[in-house]
Amino acid sequence: MSDNQKNGGFHYAYVIVIALCGIMGTAAALTFNAAGVFYGPVSKALGVGKGTFAIYMSIICLAAALTLTFAGKVYAKVNARTILTTAVTVIALSFFAMSRSTSVYHFYVIGAFMGACQAFLLYLAVPTMINRWFKTRTGFFLGLCSAFTGVGAVIFNPIAGSVITNSGWQTAYLIYAIVTAVVGIPCALLISSYPSDKGLKPFGDTGEAGTVTAAAPVTGISYSVALKSSYFYIALLFAFAIAFVTNINAYLPSYATSLGMTLTIGATVASASMFGNMFGKIILGIIIDKINVMAGLVVGIAGGIIGMGMMIFMGKAGVWVIMVGGFLYGVSYACNNVVVPMTIRKAFGSRDYSQIFGNVSIAAALSSTIGSSAWGFVIDGTGSYALTLAVACGILVLAFVLGYAVMSMTKKVPHTAE
Repeated sequence: MSDNQKNGGFHYAYVIVIALCGIMGTAAALTFNAAGVFYGPVSKALGVGKGTFAIYMSIICLAAALTLTFAGKVYAKVNARTILTTAVTVIALSFFAMSRSTSVYHFYVIGAFMGACQAFLLYLAVPTMINRWFKTRTGFFLGLCSAFTGVGAVIFNPIAGSVITNSGWQTAYLIYAIVTAVVGIPCALLISSYPSDKGLKPFGDTGEAGTVTAAAPVTGISYSVALKSSYFYIALLFAFAIAFVTNINAYLPSYATSLGMTLTIGATVASASMFGNMFGKIILGIIIDKINVMAGLVVGIAGGIIGMGMMIFMGKAGVWVIMVGGFLYGVSYACNNVVVPMTIRKAFGSRDYSQIFGNVSIAAALSSTIGSSAWGFVIDGTGSYALTLAVACGILVLAFVLGYAVMSMTKKVPHTAE
């Protein structure tokens, strides 16, 4: 153990957190949360509909889902710095390619490359590295790093909008490429796979017996055992249900306009949900650290149900009701990035976490691929946003039951060492 660790000094785990925040705030945020501003101007320039252009985002999610089938194993075998540096570099080059694209099909091809990289970035980087580097306060740091996808969106959405207006969408994509390269790549180079690579124990590991090499073995349910179990597939359904409800966010602006509000107010409601998402990631992480994972799950699910309930029954009361409802819905959105990975860690342990969570993330990625359009079909088919939100509340209740079941069932399964 290093002297710094013994004396409570600066731990390299903090550098890991800073690096992950930089990667999430650029490479991940610009790909997903700061992409919508391009839909109108780019689809118009290419002479296609917004839906046709947006297919590239579905391709990103699908490519991520396919890559997640083996991404966890790659993290277990390949140096994390190499993985993340390569992925961030490809994302930067992808944005540059977008700035030079002249056909919607170019975006489709680029989207496939971006999705493959986001499997390693958005879906696995934060939970994998935080669980390796932290023994305590994992929930807080998991939430903090994940929140930077929202921070990046808050910062770069207005910048991109201004650049598109004044200099064109090609220039805005070029700026995305530069920002990703200048911020994301150096952050990726700061990553170290394991604390032992730096001669350290995980943050919060205060055990004094033995050296780093003699530290207590990592325990958990093995990947092979998990794959043969019923609780593993319940975990997949749990992740799918949580992720499915997150896609409601895209329809909040149109819900607000259906109540007679302006599109500007509708867009503000979506922003309120993003602030709820950012706030929720940090608060849920703290709750998990201070109490337990189940408490985080309860608060996250309750936030979503109360928020959407306000929009269903009190939406016509005024703008601020919708805003508060959107904010609370955003807290449940945060479950996708904080509660789900912490539930999997609690249930399955740390032994084969990256491989197990990689498979669970496939369900989340597929859910996003399907849910982005499925909710639109529900709205079109029922003609009712209120009924759609009620269905989403029901899915959150189901998610709670599934999450509780996973943690209860795995308590009876021995956690063994590697």
